[in-house]
Amino acid sequence: MDSALVELLVDPISAQPLRLHVEESDAENHVIAGHLHSAAGRSFPIVNGIPRLVVSDDDNQRQTGESFGFKWNRRASYDSPRFRSDIQAWLVARYGFATVDEMRKFFGGRRRIVDLGCGSGFTSSLWMEPSWRGDGDAEWIGVDLSTAIDVARDRLACMPGTHFVQADILHLPFRSDSFDTVYAEGVLHHTPSTERALGAAARVLASGGELLFYVYRRKAPLREFTDDYIRAAVSRLDPEQAWEAIRPITRLGKALADLHIDVEVSEDVPLLGIKAGRYDVQRLIYWHVAKLYWNDGFSLEENNHVNFDWYHPTYAHRHTEDEIRGWCKGAGLTIQHFDAQESGYTVRAIKG
Repeated sequence: MDSALVELLVDPISAQPLRLHVEESDAENHVIAGHLHSAAGRSFPIVNGIPRLVVSDDDNQRQTGESFGFKWNRRASYDSPRFRSDIQAWLVARYGFATVDEMRKFFGGRRRIVDLGCGSGFTSSLWMEPSWRGDGDAEWIGVDLSTAIDVARDRLACMPGTHFVQADILHLPFRSDSFDTVYAEGVLHHTPSTERALGAAARVLASGGELLFYVYRRKAPLREFTDDYIRAAVSRLDPEQAWEAIRPITRLGKALADLHIDVEVSEDVPLLGIKAGRYDVQRLIYWHVAKLYWNDGFSLEENNHVNFDWYHPTYAHRHTEDEIRGWCKGAGLTIQHFDAQESGYTVRAIKG
């Protein structure tokens, strides 16, 4: 931990400043171990160079964090060149950039970025690597509730201007208006309240700053039912058991994709949320009945990673466009870019 980071940090409950007590540091004066103390009497440890400021006592939030900690520690399930390339292209397009270089220049030209729910640093690495800030001095602070923050440090600590904090989005340990950029890729819906999480993100964003985020979209009625049914069953399992329990779902997705059969839906089916058109049978079931993800370009483990990501976390809220637009307005955010896909909504908004 860079000792200068303490100037941004506050007690996540009282918002009081924190006092740094260093117990171990390295040759470059980075804090390896110590504590952060608040006037309210709370003390937060610094372990392996990462300040740990998690205060949530929500069991479902804890389960969600453990789920993502497990997933992001399985790097072999998401770090292949093909997986990275596909996700990078999807990410760049959704946020309205023409190329990954344009996205990299955007972030590299900012002053201070916080990546909320950064996980292993995977999505930020897609635009950071190989060099992200050019001649600038931008800072990137990765925040995650789970032990994935340690994976993020191992992955990105070699990059200039990177910092790592373990914390809960609903209790962010930062001063208000601290960041000119808040990045929250696929995380706000994994909290007890997406609306409150959006408000927390807006609180730490400075006036004129930009919030970039992605949230899940509400699906067709049968798909919503199936999602909830499967999630209720597998979220009770520990992550390893859930990973194995989801494998048959992934294999079923492959079996359907291997059929290479199209279905012609001659008219809209409003009660099932299906529009008229021609569908591959796997995609028809995927979008309207059950998420049975399969991509022929990915390995079985990579495909299972995607399905596990969807089904195992207890918190995985889905929303409507009206909800997202209303919450942005309520948080004082003006939407500049809104990308709507069947999977979810990608938003860029300015505060103030």
